[in-house]
Amino acid sequence: MRLGRIQNNYTAEGFDLVRNSGLDFVEICCNNAEDADALIAAKDDVKVQIARTGIDVSCVGRWNHSVQENGTLNTEKAAQYRALLDTAAELGAKTFVCGCNYDDSVSLFRNYENAISFFGMLTEHAAGKNIRVAIQNCNWNNFVVSPEHWKIVLGELKDLYIKFDASHAYNRNEDYLAQLSDWGERVAHIHIKGTTHAGSRKVDDPPAGMDDILWRPLFSILYARHYDGDLSIEPHSATWRGELGDAGVAFTRDFIRGFML
Repeated sequence: MRLGRIQNNYTAEGFDLVRNSGLDFVEICCNNAEDADALIAAKDDVKVQIARTGIDVSCVGRWNHSVQENGTLNTEKAAQYRALLDTAAELGAKTFVCGCNYDDSVSLFRNYENAISFFGMLTEHAAGKNIRVAIQNCNWNNFVVSPEHWKIVLGELKDLYIKFDASHAYNRNEDYLAQLSDWGERVAHIHIKGTTHAGSRKVDDPPAGMDDILWRPLFSILYARHYDGDLSIEPHSATWRGELGDAGVAFTRDFIRGFML
């Protein structure tokens, strides 16, 4: 296992930040179509930073999906996902993460059909490029987040994987340890993000190790399931920003490395 972080600044400054933080890789997340286009256009500059720093791009993610519209897949939007997947593979990323929005205009059955078609298109496009496609378990404009969905979509697509973030399952009151244990062999990439509740209310997403997630059994499960992918720190707190945010990343780095044998 290696430890890196989500760092959407992929200029020289961004790569230097990751290197100077003592981390191993960068994960780049594109929150919308404009972000995806920007990364595609900047891929040659990113290659320069990889060569200069020795920090690789482990994962590229595409978030906030609207690929389903009026009961069908938007072919133009789907083409951009393929182009971003190509960019991720060209940058040497091991994993491409995305999801599929739910379309209220059609049935659940049709949503599953379209999702399987969409993810199937991406896994076919990834074939031979040394990169795996993984579904996010975050429900930001994505409905394929939990075992009830994975049984159908991943059951149909044997080359599709999961990007797992325990905080999302915890915030949905799901058993994240059971999910990781049951589906660990299909997990390709992991986000390290803390989250804390007080009573029935979420408080914040503090650094891992200051939060509610049971990291010790989580890592025991990773070893039991022979996980050999990457671990990506995701700073996600409204509180931990600026200098405090940098200190939080350092705290998470040191805390998580205590489990990496």
